Amino acid sequence: MLPSLEKLQKDAWRTSSARYNAARRLRRRESFATVSFALMSALTCAIAFAQRVYAQPSSPADNYLSTVSASLGVVLLTLSLVEWGAKPGSIAEALHENAEKLNAYWRKVALKVASVQGGVTLTWSDVQTLADEYDILKAASRYNHEPVDDAYFRASHQSDFPGMPKLKQLLTWMRWQFSSIWYISALWIFLVLLGWPLSDKAMWKPSNVVTTGTSSAGAQAGNK
Repeated sequence: MLPSLEKLQKDAWRTSSARYNAARRLRRRESFATVSFALMSALTCAIAFAQRVYAQPSSPADNYLSTVSASLGVVLLTLSLVEWGAKPGSIAEALHENAEKLNAYWRKVALKVASVQGGVTLTWSDVQTLADEYDILKAASRYNHEPVDDAYFRASHQSDFPGMPKLKQLLTWMRWQFSSIWYISALWIFLVLLGWPLSDKAMWKPSNVVTTGTSSAGAQAGNK
């Protein structure tokens, strides 16, 4: 009977911790997305200002900045709708609330385990009641944690869940840290790369100047 109670206690601890991790991960996603989208929106305004002040009309930079600004606006609108539909904040709140209930249940089972170790007798019916209560609490949430949340918990508690190699622990930690922000981070890297062509000075020269110079050179060659 005691091993069954201890397993039930460990399962409740594992599930509640995984859902705490999921709530933290989703809240990070929501915060990172909100800040990133706000900064990217400000960036579109900065691009328009730089285009008006520094880019000569009809220059490659003028056309390039117009394309980047318009494309970035469409991308931000699309991603904002995706994040709104994903509802990471609402899911995080639901998972955190369920984790709190599971944590309270874990403390309840821990007291039962201590009672049995102290000599109190429990029947199998009592154990089954506790098991049913765990199943009800676990299924009460509409949302579940992801496998990476459970893997991160196990990697952080190797004394209780041994067997994970050091390299896998590190990879699990990295995966959990970046799983919620990877695509927005990739967008930031892409935006930085978009600025690379502007380092070419030829981008800032009006196209008509290049055309005129080429035409003049051609005319002189013809006169000769």
